[in-house]
Amino acid sequence: MEEPCKGDVWSPESARDFVLPFVEPGTWNALVEDQWPRRLPHSGDQLVTQLTQLGLGRRMASRGARPCLGGEALGPKKKISFVFGERCLYNLGISLKNTVYTRSGRRNSMDYHRSFCKALGLGLGMLLIGFQLPQAHAQVAPEVARSGYADTIFVNGSIVSMDDISNSTEVGNVYQAVAVKGDRIMKLGTTGEVEPLAGPDTQVLDLKGRTLIPGIIEPHTHLYGRVTSYLDRLGFKYPPDGVYMASTDAERTLEETQANIRDALKDAVEEADPGDWVVLSVRPHPDAPTELRVWSWTRRLSDKQTIDLWGGNENPVLLRPGSRGWVNSKALEVLNEFMPGYSDSIQETMHGVDIGEDIPTIGWVGSQEMSVITWELFLEQLPPATLAQGLKILSEEFASLGVTTFSSRIQFPKIMSGYSALVSLGQMPIRFSAHYEIHRMPTDPQQTRQIYRRTGVLQGLGDDYFWIDGVASERWDSNYPESCTGPDVPAPPHIKSREVCPKPGDLPWDTLENAMKSGWRLAGVHICGSESARAFMRMIDRAREVNGWSMQQVRDMHMTGEHCDVIGQQPDILEGLKNYGIILSCGADYLRYAPDFIADYGPAIEPFILPFKTYIESGVKLVGQHYGGGALRRGGEGSVGGGFQPPFYQHWQLVTRRYDGQVWQPEERIDRVHAMKMFTSWAAEYVTKPDKLGTLETGKLADMVVLDRDYFSIPVDDILKVRPLMTMVGGKLIVLQQVLATDFGIDPVGPSYSFEDHEVERIGAAFRQ
Repeated sequence: MEEPCKGDVWSPESARDFVLPFVEPGTWNALVEDQWPRRLPHSGDQLVTQLTQLGLGRRMASRGARPCLGGEALGPKKKISFVFGERCLYNLGISLKNTVYTRSGRRNSMDYHRSFCKALGLGLGMLLIGFQLPQAHAQVAPEVARSGYADTIFVNGSIVSMDDISNSTEVGNVYQAVAVKGDRIMKLGTTGEVEPLAGPDTQVLDLKGRTLIPGIIEPHTHLYGRVTSYLDRLGFKYPPDGVYMASTDAERTLEETQANIRDALKDAVEEADPGDWVVLSVRPHPDAPTELRVWSWTRRLSDKQTIDLWGGNENPVLLRPGSRGWVNSKALEVLNEFMPGYSDSIQETMHGVDIGEDIPTIGWVGSQEMSVITWELFLEQLPPATLAQGLKILSEEFASLGVTTFSSRIQFPKIMSGYSALVSLGQMPIRFSAHYEIHRMPTDPQQTRQIYRRTGVLQGLGDDYFWIDGVASERWDSNYPESCTGPDVPAPPHIKSREVCPKPGDLPWDTLENAMKSGWRLAGVHICGSESARAFMRMIDRAREVNGWSMQQVRDMHMTGEHCDVIGQQPDILEGLKNYGIILSCGADYLRYAPDFIADYGPAIEPFILPFKTYIESGVKLVGQHYGGGALRRGGEGSVGGGFQPPFYQHWQLVTRRYDGQVWQPEERIDRVHAMKMFTSWAAEYVTKPDKLGTLETGKLADMVVLDRDYFSIPVDDILKVRPLMTMVGGKLIVLQQVLATDFGIDPVGPSYSFEDHEVERIGAAFRQ
């Protein structure tokens, strides 16, 4: 007799060893007739476990073959027909017939192993008579009867479910223990209630009172942007040959800063080979975090002719003082050759008509135009598989901060190729809810306007690790100093002239309106000022009228707006946000612009600055953003080095509204529970998976984080000291820090992450001179 499963035998202690006869694939699925009213569990794994408990044998291991076992045994009145499945027992029932039937009803090869069946039949018959198998079944937890034993159980913890998704400050249920089976939560309860779900192979981990929360959902972070720093270790040289990178610092005056740029650029061009790209970055002054931004956004820092003078025209030059910069004539020539339509595109994306400038002539470029130089030109030869591994490393580091899901736009083909490769390899460490923004790839503006009509509606495409959730646009409205408040807040003409307000005919407006007319959800759209929020709703109405949608259909799309720096709290704005079902994704760290807004607009703008408490109390949907933004890159408060930003910096700032030694609009501080909901239960709707993510509930995906202290009860300033110790995604340990691994008695997993308490001591203190 062929024995492909040799070694998969019952334990010697069971008084006899049985070698499993092989049954050809497809014949093992058996159904029985005249079933016992108190049917034993459908899952063979559960039955093996029960028989193990009763002393018959131990669970059998599968070695890749299809070990099967079939036969019949005498019960008290009827015969038991049974069959082993691909890995273990598949079915058990009671039948008066002598044959187990396959799906097709034909006799299968099990009928020919009668001697084996008779032997096992006697054993089972004695078992049923002596041990009352139905009673044994009753002793097994119903969850085990349905699904088998848990894979992992956490006990003796404070497991905060966050399943109260209302606007209250209640967290919902708090449990002691949670069981995980596969990628799902199997059960929550007391330690005593959950421990019976443990079997011989279950990993039981003692939390020793630690707090466990749902995985952090980060609604707005461009995580992939740092991947270039990981490429060298993967064998891809960055910057690649032909690219020379240099940097300099801003001073407190415009003239001194320009002198630094001139000298640094001349030095860089001398160091670079003829024809090489020269990229000069400029760092802001630590005592003036927004001055450099204003100089570049108002086009005062430089222009194409000046860069041609300082850097010559043999080398293409990119001046990068932040999210806006300049190129020289040679660089513009290269870009138009590499991406036909580049000049026409940036004239529209940078609102050249509105600000009265010919954008290509002055060489001004935005963040997207600078990024395309990196992603599509400098990384042109980067293999997708190499990029995928860089994204994997970066994602695992983000997981060390407690992030299990993040959302961002995908604006370049190279980024999509990298994530597609990672998905195809089955190596996504955390989940990615992606907004498509391919219209930001500079090309013929008329093609850009129609692009989403040509792609088909792709939202919902993907799986639980990577999915497309809509179309984004960064260039709808912008942060300080361009946020569009329109008539809501008066200011001197030179201040109001900086505001860029969306209107029909603009490239971003037309592109988004056409996308929505085609059925796309709009998500990740920058809405920073009050008048731009109204414009967004007007644009929705234009698309809604064409499609004949009801307001409920619009609300069901759960569209989102980003940043909300000075959207404000006027009654029509609040009512509109609720009526259209718009989810606002707001970062407390944008309080760094509060001093500048107030300096430019006066005290009249203060009620417009991030009124979080008003939004929550008014029923506006609110989620967070930028969680852990400075934790890995060790960026400072305000991104200029004024203090370390730990993982829970955003939570702390939502609760305190402290920045640069001052509390800004203290009446808009929110409760720490609300802050947590903004990154868990409320954020799940933003990423379109509230049925699977955001809370700890039976049946939901097992995404969870263990913290080193109780976020919900510690002093407010200690929120800055909270460290994630474990991150689980879909039942898999992605990160387990050494301190908790030691307690669990297992090896650490993933990248290590920690910091010292004293590193957070200056956060919130004054740093401006």
